[in-house]
Amino acid sequence: MNLANENQLQLLSAALRTVGGNFDVPTLDLILSVLEEVKSKGDTISIGDVKELSQKVMEKYKVDEQNMGQ
Repeated sequence: MNLANENQLQLLSAALRTVGGNFDVPTLDLILSVLEEVKSKGDTISIGDVKELSQKVMEKYKVDEQNMGQ
């Protein structure tokens, strides 16, 4: 992820907090990554695809499964 995308995720996270949402950057990255995968694969996306994306995001942010989304 480049710096511009990271900044966009930080701004989105801050904006969501102002309306009561509490989404950290890794969670937002995962949501948007899944959205892109759905756009690309449509209804052929699998749970395995989502799990793979989740693992990549966790590795990118060095997040363990128990802390994801907190």
